[in-house]
Amino acid sequence: GASSLAPHPATAPLGEFIRADDEGEKDDAEEKEKGDEEDKNDKEDKGDQAKQEKAKFGHRPKSLNSVPVTNATLEKMPKKSKGSSSAIKIDEDGKINTYYLPGATVVDNGKSVEYRPPYRFYLMKTDTTDYSKEENFYKPIFPGKTFSVDMDFRGQNGPSCGCNINFYLVDMPVSLPGKDKDYYCDAQCFPGLGCCHEFDMNEGNEHVQQITNHACTGHYSQDSSWKCNKWGDPEVKITPPEFGKGSGNTIDGTKKFTFSQRFDVHGNGLTVTTTISQGGKTLKKTMNSNGEMQNMLEKLQQGMAFVTGYWTAPDMNWMDGESCGSGTEHCSEEPAYISNWRITSNGSPVPNPSPDPSPSPSPSPSNDVEMTCGW
Repeated sequence: GASSLAPHPATAPLGEFIRADDEGEKDDAEEKEKGDEEDKNDKEDKGDQAKQEKAKFGHRPKSLNSVPVTNATLEKMPKKSKGSSSAIKIDEDGKINTYYLPGATVVDNGKSVEYRPPYRFYLMKTDTTDYSKEENFYKPIFPGKTFSVDMDFRGQNGPSCGCNINFYLVDMPVSLPGKDKDYYCDAQCFPGLGCCHEFDMNEGNEHVQQITNHACTGHYSQDSSWKCNKWGDPEVKITPPEFGKGSGNTIDGTKKFTFSQRFDVHGNGLTVTTTISQGGKTLKKTMNSNGEMQNMLEKLQQGMAFVTGYWTAPDMNWMDGESCGSGTEHCSEEPAYISNWRITSNGSPVPNPSPDPSPSPSPSPSNDVEMTCGW
């Protein structure tokens, strides 16, 4: 009962096979069943490994340690965290537009933001801390766009383990002010705060960069009580030897690098591609579409509030544990700088940042390296 002129199963759909007899079909069916079982076992093994990592380092933050800038907190902010202006200039397809991060320290004529813990800021159309009105927020529509910034952690003693410098999107404002009086929400659904979609465009420190999609479908096997996916799906974590502290990594977190994130829509599917570049080296990660990404796409197309800040925690291991271990962490609280903000329509050239007035760090070795992973 040998098969006659049958293409190999790896190179043709099952419907195209021409079988000589029933015995050949039975043999192929058994082979396919065996292969499916191996694939299932492989996926289960990878899933178990992911669960073990999460169990080792923790799943997500236990609390939100960032403080919003409101009229009340603005009066209490130390002088070193107060900027003479909160106006931030963003290059949108070659046009320089001015928006505001109330309370933030904006330097270099509106081109760069200096970050110090524990504050978070919201991107606004005017310099207001009235977060109750949706029309006060500037909510970029990112699908079909690419967001780019230059990030600088300023050397060996920059933001360390336990530090979290971030920018992300949430579906605020919610209807109630909450315990922080800023109408905030996110996918962790912390007590006293709102619960909503959250897309973490970037969070990290000198040791790690992480991108996470937190959709809200209300159906999660991890916990039936979850309205939103607290763990995130998909999640992209970039650690050594790809990104980390020191020249032994593709991207050295102690030196300035460019972070770029492209949002592509294919039908009802969303693909997010993150590119980190430095000194001629390029690291690329692709977050492919799935049901959770499709759920997030609906919110992204409507526009979400842009949040950015710097917070610390002794248990930030869920983010940086692969580099920093599972013990208690102590953030250095050193400042970080994000500059040359650009939003570009896909298909248009990304504008080059303005020359840096200060000397740039020495470039990394010149050999190009491009790494791509798909989730």
